[in-house]
Amino acid sequence: MRIVLFFLAVFALSGSCYADVTPPYDVLREFVREQVETKNNEDLAKREFSSIPQNDRQQQMGAIIRNGTRVKLRFSETIGRLQQMRLDKPFDTLIPTLITWRERKKALYEEMVTTAKTFMEGPKPGVDYGKLAAHMPEISASLEYVDESIFKLTPIIGMMLVSQKPDNHDHLSHLTITRQQANDVLGVLQRNFGASMDAKEQGWATSSASVLRTYLRDKGFKFSDDPWQ
Repeated sequence: MRIVLFFLAVFALSGSCYADVTPPYDVLREFVREQVETKNNEDLAKREFSSIPQNDRQQQMGAIIRNGTRVKLRFSETIGRLQQMRLDKPFDTLIPTLITWRERKKALYEEMVTTAKTFMEGPKPGVDYGKLAAHMPEISASLEYVDESIFKLTPIIGMMLVSQKPDNHDHLSHLTITRQQANDVLGVLQRNFGASMDAKEQGWATSSASVLRTYLRDKGFKFSDDPWQ
């Protein structure tokens, strides 16, 4: 009898944990935080590389190792946070997809760091340094593809915020977040991306910020604490 009760308790506990759905606002905040972090990492890497002479390969490889290691550690934290989140259908695949892209990006940085370490260790027999050098641009292109893929998820983040509760005219006119929550996110976007959101040339993280700003500010949605009329 005790064994039966034990398994019933475990089943009930696991069922209640699985039933926990992450509020859309929490997912939005995490996505924005990640995009801000991406931009900050890119800006820091550019500053570091701009101060290194073009012909100083050792310093360049050292900067790649330093930047790549820093980014990998942050991705581990990001993936851990995402793994604690869950959404209901039709957005149930959003979090797993984000995790997949973050894991892919982390793996690419690991490749970059490993390659840079090989160059810094000096010549070794049997190592094709030409092939390794050619692989670096391939990694960079793959990272750009991952960032673009994450950007393409941004409209889904926006749609996730739309309340499925119709107003008096049977329209989906409200978001699931309050006006203050929207203003808080808009403030984060403005402080971290600023005028770059209006620039013609934008990185993928900045483009994500621009799309989110449109959903929160320019699409005419009301907020959850506005009148439902």
